[in-house]
Amino acid sequence: MSDVREQLEDLTPEWRRAFEWVESELGGRVSNLRKQGRWRPAYFFDLEREDGERLELYFRGDRGHAEGERVDSVLDHEANIYRVQEANGLPVPHVYGLCPDPKGIVMDRLPGDFNLEKVEDKRVKAKILDHYIEILVQMHGIDASEFEAYGLERREGERILALGDFDQWVEQYRRAKRRPEPMLEFAVQWIYRNIPTGRREVTFVQADSGQFLFEGERVTALLDMETGYLGDPLADLGGLLCRDLGEPLGELAPALRRYAEISGRDVDFDVVRFHGLRFNLCTPLVMAHFVAGAQPEVDHAMYHAWFIVWARAALAGIAGLMRFELPEIEPYEVPVSSRGAAYESLVHQLGELKAGAEGDEGRLYELDRSLRLALALQRADALGPVFDQLEREEIGELLGHRVGDLIEADAELEKLVLDSGPERDEDFLRYFYRRTLREHELHRPALFEYVDRTLQTIG
Repeated sequence: MSDVREQLEDLTPEWRRAFEWVESELGGRVSNLRKQGRWRPAYFFDLEREDGERLELYFRGDRGHAEGERVDSVLDHEANIYRVQEANGLPVPHVYGLCPDPKGIVMDRLPGDFNLEKVEDKRVKAKILDHYIEILVQMHGIDASEFEAYGLERREGERILALGDFDQWVEQYRRAKRRPEPMLEFAVQWIYRNIPTGRREVTFVQADSGQFLFEGERVTALLDMETGYLGDPLADLGGLLCRDLGEPLGELAPALRRYAEISGRDVDFDVVRFHGLRFNLCTPLVMAHFVAGAQPEVDHAMYHAWFIVWARAALAGIAGLMRFELPEIEPYEVPVSSRGAAYESLVHQLGELKAGAEGDEGRLYELDRSLRLALALQRADALGPVFDQLEREEIGELLGHRVGDLIEADAELEKLVLDSGPERDEDFLRYFYRRTLREHELHRPALFEYVDRTLQTIG
């Protein structure tokens, strides 16, 4: 216990306040404290109570807010969703309370592993995904009024059921925008012009679906409900196309057919594709201002990786709905840079430090951030000038004149996108997809687990 007291003393003042609040409000002494190594603040810990009871808990901290984002009670919203789901028998963590400062949910730490990519046996992976689909059908069967009682707004009408909370993400992106973003404006405009019709059913949807823990062949817990809302249940099937990019889920087409069989719903795959497209686009919309502006406190290389991978998937989603064959890029050679030795030395040193931090999850995460960034800079130094020239040539073809400054060219291209109709969609899609492929190649060494991740086809 004394070691934990020392750990608590080593925390920042805000986190000492957090665990003082836990001990005071829940009654007991914190033990087995360890920080989770990830992009948002979170801790695993036990709470030892005087009666001998030991609670295995998780402190899920506030994720922070992008510039321009509405700062509302995101964690309160998520906690209320868990309460409804728990009352309806879903495998979700019990919420013990919300810490006010620093903001966070204190909840059960449920057993199980995450990320189906770790499951090598395809039969077991399919069984787990099948169980998740059963739970998803159960979740969609909860009466929407139970969530309305906690303040969730019922959304009705074809447009809102198609878009879900997309308007909010677009509004946030435009408030925070730091530079011209012609690719994002093209994709947003395409979504608004191609809304599916005929959708009427309203249920609770997780939106960022496909997040769960599992043991053996069974799901043990659903996770991460902060983006949940009342909308089209097929949005959660589209969300699986998004989740699959970060945590491969296995074959989704059979899972979608299984959902239709169990739920009795007609699953229109093009509606699923549309929901996947607009949800995939939300990631680069959120990441755009982080990627465009220097913010040392964020994991720049990781955020850039998310921007690239999910932007590529969004464009592939548009191509799928247009029945358009995506272009490729010409092979290239990585030039030798006169500054290459310095970058190579930096990458090597960070790799050595990371290897020496094995076992320290928090330290490993911090060093991983720095190593990704060094690898991205090394590649940009070598390939950046080559790709910049390709950009000038291709943007020049779209604009009809020679291009110098790329930021100015992007501003002109963005205006062209906004002023154009669907007759230019194929030209823009072809260019923006090639551009995203070049970004992928430019950052390839820093993409790590996300390298070459592409949108899964569902038939």
